[in-house]
Amino acid sequence: MGFGGDAEAVFEQLLPDAHETVRCAEHARSIAIDPAGTAIRADRVVLIETPAPWPKPVFAHELLAPVDTVFKNARILTRVLACAPGRKATPTSPQRLWVFDRHDTTTWERQFEFRDDVELLDLANELCAESAGVAATTNGLKRDRLLDEPTVLVCAQGSHDVCCGSDGQRLINELGLLDADIRVFAVSHTGGHRFAPTAMTLPDGRMWAYLGADMLAAILDNTADAATAAQYCRGWWGAERGPSQVAERAVLAELGWKLDGLHRVVDVTDDGARIDVLTDDGQQRFDVTVDEARRVPTISCRAPGGQPIKEAVEYAVSSITAVG
Repeated sequence: MGFGGDAEAVFEQLLPDAHETVRCAEHARSIAIDPAGTAIRADRVVLIETPAPWPKPVFAHELLAPVDTVFKNARILTRVLACAPGRKATPTSPQRLWVFDRHDTTTWERQFEFRDDVELLDLANELCAESAGVAATTNGLKRDRLLDEPTVLVCAQGSHDVCCGSDGQRLINELGLLDADIRVFAVSHTGGHRFAPTAMTLPDGRMWAYLGADMLAAILDNTADAATAAQYCRGWWGAERGPSQVAERAVLAELGWKLDGLHRVVDVTDDGARIDVLTDDGQQRFDVTVDEARRVPTISCRAPGGQPIKEAVEYAVSSITAVG
């Protein structure tokens, strides 16, 4: 279902005043933009330990520029991010590269080392030649395991957007104060800076918006109410952006955290999505109706009136039906 006839008037009401200067994340919160459907869609996430400062775009960095084209031609759907593990601003020597592969409901982690841009380029070519389910690259391999350690990728690239830089770093600092065993990476831009602080959690492969450290810790150990936490969820990396991720999130709110351990397939339909979930009792199907709810603005941080302004679509679930 599309927008109503008053969509333009509604959109205008969501804009900041012409002379107002506000951060994009503050504005998104003030108009309660739902982040559902905006997550990364990937079967592999690669983190490359990269010296600061990170330029915008991050692949203009002298270390990353040579591997940019290589990863774009990877056989596996891959998202590459610059990273700094924990609070470290200076990379180790040798530098490290992490590969997180989605295997149905699990994530496999490999860690490699490289000493210069030549070794990094060789490693990138080997990784991009791999096929799904075939982890053949061994040069520089230092770790190869099923990921069971709570891992958080926090967008903290201030050169891309001030909200990511300030709110992301604040979240990293807050996580460091928690009495919890959580591995944290500061990473380059993951999209959705208006939802800062944003993060991706592994091994579940979910992305989150508007996060605080306490909520994130409760998400990681599944003590948060799943329906409440789902309101912060941008989507799951195994579903396509837009209605598919919105629908999958609705099933998370319905079934709870056990969904992350269940095989599921999300297929888009004319008015939403059909999600087949393999449970202990057999296959269960959910038919989810997803509507376009609002056109919402993405403003430019601290610019008069938020100009220039981009438009995005916000989705809403109008029905969810369990079949079988």
